[in-house]
Amino acid sequence: MEKKERLELLHKKMISEIQDYAIILLDIDGTILTWNKGAEKIKGYKEEEIIGQNFRLFYMPQDRQAGLPEQLIELAKKEGRARHIGRRLKKDGTIFWGSILITALHDEDGKVIGFTKLTREVNGNEIY
Repeated sequence: MEKKERLELLHKKMISEIQDYAIILLDIDGTILTWNKGAEKIKGYKEEEIIGQNFRLFYMPQDRQAGLPEQLIELAKKEGRARHIGRRLKKDGTIFWGSILITALHDEDGKVIGFTKLTREVNGNEIY
């Protein structure tokens, strides 16, 4: 295996094996493209059932109705990233507090081509 191939494999494994953070790759419209073990642990979905879904489904109904997911995407497009702490939904309907960071990904010309979304489950005792 070439050095570059080995590095790419290690990079992929690094992301997929992290369990304390959900690391998700989104396309330009917020469709989920990749899913790591942390995302499965935190959100409760298996990779095969969530790939192709829109990340909006993790937000509370009132936040979806208010357009919060779209606002965060637009902020990430404009500013490069968007942070938010709020209530999120797991697959089983459980509500949890999540700290999220959405980061815009750019092509060689600076055009936004997708996003990474990091989520960490937090509790009220944590200080930032």
